[in-house]
Amino acid sequence: MLEASSIHIGYQKPLLSEAISGLWKKGEVIVLLGDNGVGKSTFLKTLAKLQKPISGSVELTTDKIGWVDSSISKGVYLSVFDFIGFGIRPAKEDIDYWFSRFELNIETSRFVDELSDGQFRKLCIIRQLLKKPEILFLDEPTVYLDVKSKKQLALIIQELKESCLIFCTTHDLLFAEEIKTSTIEF
Repeated sequence: MLEASSIHIGYQKPLLSEAISGLWKKGEVIVLLGDNGVGKSTFLKTLAKLQKPISGSVELTTDKIGWVDSSISKGVYLSVFDFIGFGIRPAKEDIDYWFSRFELNIETSRFVDELSDGQFRKLCIIRQLLKKPEILFLDEPTVYLDVKSKKQLALIIQELKESCLIFCTTHDLLFAEEIKTSTIEF
């Protein structure tokens, strides 16, 4: 599903002294742990082919990828419906299903800039799940989520791993323990 062969990650120079290699497949939830600035997000971007490795190669067997970024920017004047449907055409039943699973009780006619940061975070995750990804990259998905929502997300990730390969960066060690099948420490 995803193979990294001797990749060095970084920008002008490698962030890590050693190359990273691995072969990952559906059913795995790989949690990336480490201090700020050590390369977790850069590693995710490299695996997702959003950034080229300095050296080595990344091979994906699918283009069905979901990406939830660590940053949050609501600076768009779109309705909730337009935001989640931008570039995709999700079925109403799928939208209703994910809103229910995340206990997101908002009108889709509301503007995204009216949402709390936690509600918007859930919406960003839902938007990617509506794409039905085979590989899901979650960069700090628990940012802005309350304890109850983190538990819901952990349960959803456990269910998703049956049909999806998942990579997740987090600083929340309890969340990491709930979801991981393996860990990469930076």
